[in-house]
Amino acid sequence: METSVIVGLLVIAAVWSVYLLPTVFGERKEASMSSTDEFDRWSHSVADVQKHTAADLASSNKDVIRSRRRRTLGTLAILALVSFVAAAVLGSFAWVLVGTFFMSLIGVYVAMLAQMKQRRQMRLKLTHVAERPAEWEEPQVRVIAN
Repeated sequence: METSVIVGLLVIAAVWSVYLLPTVFGERKEASMSSTDEFDRWSHSVADVQKHTAADLASSNKDVIRSRRRRTLGTLAILALVSFVAAAVLGSFAWVLVGTFFMSLIGVYVAMLAQMKQRRQMRLKLTHVAERPAEWEEPQVRVIAN
């Protein structure tokens, strides 16, 4: 019984370390070795921005975010499924609790995503410029030739 709880806690610690440690310590490629390396990285990023339009860059960022969210949900779902299978095979109530924990994390994550989407929609409503009424539109210029 205690070994299954320890294994479950190690699995949870491993999953959290995969997501938290890169953000805490930063990626190795982001750490500058010297000022020339940093300038070289900066100039390449500026050149990359100049090659692509803002819409291309925004869509690629959206794709990265979408894939990261999909990967997070998939990982949590797999961990919950594995926990419940382990609970069924081992007949352990501790694994049921671990699976329930992962299911609750899925619920919290989906609720957080829904709240973020709602906030974004509200922000767009506030910042969206309303279209001008038809009577305010400027009349078209007509050129009359002889």
